[in-house]
Amino acid sequence: MSRPTDRDHVTLFRGAADNPFFEMYFNALPSPGAENVQLETHEVDLNPDRGVTLHVEIFNPTGKIPLIVTPGGMGECDGFRGFARNVAAVSSELKVIIWDRRNMGRSEVSFGTEPLAIEEAEDLHVLIRRLGVGSTTLYGMSAGARSNMILAARYPEDVAALVIAPLTGGPIAAMRLSEEYYLKYLSDDNLTSMEEVAKTPLWSAYMARNTPGRQEGLMRQNVADFLAAMKRSGEHLQSFRYETALGMTDEQLTRLKVPATLILHHGDETDELHPIPNSRAATTLLRNSTFEIAPSLQPLLDLLLPFVKKHAP
Repeated sequence: MSRPTDRDHVTLFRGAADNPFFEMYFNALPSPGAENVQLETHEVDLNPDRGVTLHVEIFNPTGKIPLIVTPGGMGECDGFRGFARNVAAVSSELKVIIWDRRNMGRSEVSFGTEPLAIEEAEDLHVLIRRLGVGSTTLYGMSAGARSNMILAARYPEDVAALVIAPLTGGPIAAMRLSEEYYLKYLSDDNLTSMEEVAKTPLWSAYMARNTPGRQEGLMRQNVADFLAAMKRSGEHLQSFRYETALGMTDEQLTRLKVPATLILHHGDETDELHPIPNSRAATTLLRNSTFEIAPSLQPLLDLLLPFVKKHAP
């Protein structure tokens, strides 16, 4: 079980702990056999294509079936490593890859020119090439699923299948998450330099966990570029408030050329950020898609493992 202090962890939005997936995902304790799973850690340089180096962890590195896990929220490997390890413990065939998106965890900082969900999708496209694992099943948690869907729309050849667990959608999610992740920085009159940005909760945690080189990379950024990225990304997220899924228009969902999509939900009907009706509606738009309730790890694994194996290239 996750520690009580995890519920307000700086990388999570307010209320992130208020659903059954929280205990399964965040700082998850090892399931039987997980302590024996081999781990490789890599710093993958995406230059010159993307101008950033990403922190990547691979469980069962000799596994033949790749599964890439993209964390939710502003989460990173530190918080979601336990879940990735527990998935890898189910089968040595699975090569479970979890990564820190740009500006998160132990990856480098770069604000780019596109909304950050798009920057992340483009990063993942190059990362798949660098790791030599395409096409692969992509497992996305909430915010991570947004980046994965954008990747699937742009580079369908990278994707063997999608797992969305859970899907974020609706006007409440669009307004709350755009503010919590991005727009709150625009109303902070103290943020006139990167030194001040580095004092905010999320970025002070980034500074604390990272090497001097990564810290210097943050401090070298231009605060105007930071604020522009926050505005761009927040407005991008808000623009999907009347769509089924944040990050994609309904038309884009219908055009996705993904062999199969599995949408998983914890079953709590009070979750306003991941409404069950939106998940069900998505199955009417996504070809060859299914929706399942999986309130805990074992039911989720019982659905996930055969799905990943069935759609392995």
